[in-house]
Amino acid sequence: MRLSALFRGDSAVLRGNFLLITLSWIILFTAQPIPDTYASLFYLHLGADAFLLSIIGFAGSIAVALVQFPGGYLADKHGRRWLIVSMTFGLAIGSLFFIFAPSWQFILIGLLVQNVCSIYGPALMAMVIDSLPPENRGAGFSLQSVITTLVLLPAPLIAQYLVVTFNFDFGMRIAYTIVAIAYFATATLRLKLKETLPPKEAKERHSFNSMLRYYPKSVKEGIYVWRKVPKSAFNLFLAIIVINGLVVSCQTYFVVYATSVLKITLQQWAIVTTFRYLSIAIPGILAGLSMDVIGRKRFLILGYLLYVPGMILFVNADFNMLLLAFFFFGLGNLLQLNSYQVLMGDLIPRGLRGTATGCLQFFMFLMQAILQIIVGLLYAFVSPQLPFLLLAAAAIPLSIFVFWKVYEPSIKEA
Repeated sequence: MRLSALFRGDSAVLRGNFLLITLSWIILFTAQPIPDTYASLFYLHLGADAFLLSIIGFAGSIAVALVQFPGGYLADKHGRRWLIVSMTFGLAIGSLFFIFAPSWQFILIGLLVQNVCSIYGPALMAMVIDSLPPENRGAGFSLQSVITTLVLLPAPLIAQYLVVTFNFDFGMRIAYTIVAIAYFATATLRLKLKETLPPKEAKERHSFNSMLRYYPKSVKEGIYVWRKVPKSAFNLFLAIIVINGLVVSCQTYFVVYATSVLKITLQQWAIVTTFRYLSIAIPGILAGLSMDVIGRKRFLILGYLLYVPGMILFVNADFNMLLLAFFFFGLGNLLQLNSYQVLMGDLIPRGLRGTATGCLQFFMFLMQAILQIIVGLLYAFVSPQLPFLLLAAAAIPLSIFVFWKVYEPSIKEA
């Protein structure tokens, strides 16, 4: 399709809710990666060790998982907007723990607060899909990903400047302060979002007690939703929870491995991270424009397969090889994330998207929690190279599974 079609006409994507959500992501993705550049090293600085990194990740993933079922149920039964707006303010409050943390335990508390507030995740994803025309859904997701990837570019260099200029500890606290400001700004912007469900489906009053009351029913609805959608959606769900669990678990240790084993400096790591964001922008938007024409599944499989050279190169890389390794990893991650989100949008009806997303994310974060412990044990007590090689090895059978078991619908859901 033509790039200009994204911005004008009935099929334009950058308007309304999608434009507001994209702007809010631009704010967040400009700020959040600044401390994320060295986050694992900061946790180590506050007293954690290599295995405790996986424990922190495990606890955070469990907290996110537990709120996904009610998040998806509430998004479909009572509307998306109220959940998104209120919980974004909760994320902003949780970010304050990172600024003032005297030890890694306070990081864990802040992470738990933020991850409980991630109950809004299914509502946000459902609203994004609701707001995109089906014929341009792939291009819309890819355009948003590329825009947010481009605004990531200064973050690693800003992080490098902060830790070098103000010393590591104070520089990281300044970085988390920037993130807190960004969260409050994002929450304020999201007040302008419009509800995408009919008013009759989003009119009840909401409270914490009502969320608890709905929990058993939301779990039941989340499990049974897969009986109401095509089999391909369930098969895609199975592939997603495994690959994303491995990717997130490995990402925790990237900077630790690079600096301690490969002897990459903090300055070199900032350059590698910036190159990763920059190098995938153009291929990413070209893939998105092609995805709506030649199909989503091909790009999903390609994304999985790109993890293989990325991780094999990473385990023994020097600085120059690291640039190539993270080009493959970054592009693979962009393609698989966009492809699965678009495919899920094509396969799942509007009224079930919140529930299905909630169930998907529950099991995705549960799998992340389990794999983070496994990866932490492998990294700390067996071999630090093993988790990355495990990701490369798993990507091949998962791509074969998607090839045989996932089919694109002939008619895409609106």
